[in-house]
Amino acid sequence: MVGKIECICNVLEEINEFQSIWEFERFQKYIKGLEKDGDLIEVPVQKHYAGFPEQWFKCTSCPQIWRLVHPDFPFKGIWEKYQ
Repeated sequence: MVGKIECICNVLEEINEFQSIWEFERFQKYIKGLEKDGDLIEVPVQKHYAGFPEQWFKCTSCPQIWRLVHPDFPFKGIWEKYQ
């Protein structure tokens, strides 16, 4: 199908820190949209990042796991590939 992304991992980019809580909240809404579209599914966290709250998401097209670590000042959070 023309215009359909085969794997969402081809367009997702890692984020080393969120610039504001509003940016983080917008990103959470974006991820919820990807879940609703069936591109990602939330899976249980297997190993926590320094004890910060986080969520893991698995791509439905490949085995890639993504980690969303929530900001907790002064730590600004991250979005990164886990595997």
